[in-house]
Amino acid sequence: MLLALPRPVDLRLTVASHGWVQLAPWRWDSETGILARAERIGGALATVAVRQHEPAALMVESANVPAAGQAELRRRVERWVSADWDPAAAIAALDEFAALIRRGGGRMLRGSSFYEDFVKTVLTINAAWSSTCRMAAALVAEPGDGTFPDPERVLDYGEARLRERARLGFRAATIIAATRRMLDDGVLDRSGEGRPDYEYLLRLPGIGPYAAAHCRLLLHDFRRLPVDTVATAYIRDRHGTDPAAYAARQAHWGDYLGLGYRLARLRERLAAASRA
Repeated sequence: MLLALPRPVDLRLTVASHGWVQLAPWRWDSETGILARAERIGGALATVAVRQHEPAALMVESANVPAAGQAELRRRVERWVSADWDPAAAIAALDEFAALIRRGGGRMLRGSSFYEDFVKTVLTINAAWSSTCRMAAALVAEPGDGTFPDPERVLDYGEARLRERARLGFRAATIIAATRRMLDDGVLDRSGEGRPDYEYLLRLPGIGPYAAAHCRLLLHDFRRLPVDTVATAYIRDRHGTDPAAYAARQAHWGDYLGLGYRLARLRERLAAASRA
């Protein structure tokens, strides 16, 4: 299936935007440029693979997706690459990154639902990246049966098994409590879709400013800088200051502070790869 996009999207830049591609069920082949993962659509387990030959289209290949599930398949692929995001305002605010955005950058790889991005964000809290990768793989292997689990599968699995078998530690209680509350409050549906605001996320048990800002970043709210130990170390080592001072220095980015930071990191990685 050829999926036409409303504006250019660079698949490789989206994959390189942050570490999500390293978390199950994602698989990325940098040689072929194929991004793949398992999805459960219409009750069927399918492998979906995406590749790109032109800026405003993606080639989507899948098996076992019923005809009735094609629209849902398109919706998920579009979500992965933020196909519906209009970067015009970001280009105006981030003049130094305008060329990068116009070529299809500025999008961070996302999961198939807000819930997937929320849970994976929780898995990064006070955890080494290797542990985050292990925990994501554990969720896909058992409660997800090969795909990332939806809210009801996670609740059915329960806090005890999340803690003991998936080895999520204290994050098990955070995920169970937050999942129940978001469903009860109607900000999350059974498929995992939702758009809770920053203040709501902060009120969830175990969710602090970093996690709330990161979840909102993946919902295209770029006003805040998600500050974790990695960001703190990078800003100290690269800019000789702390995150608050860095944010003040980059105040000209306005509502796109978080995106400007991510694009600065991406541009540095691209430059390093070019030199190599």
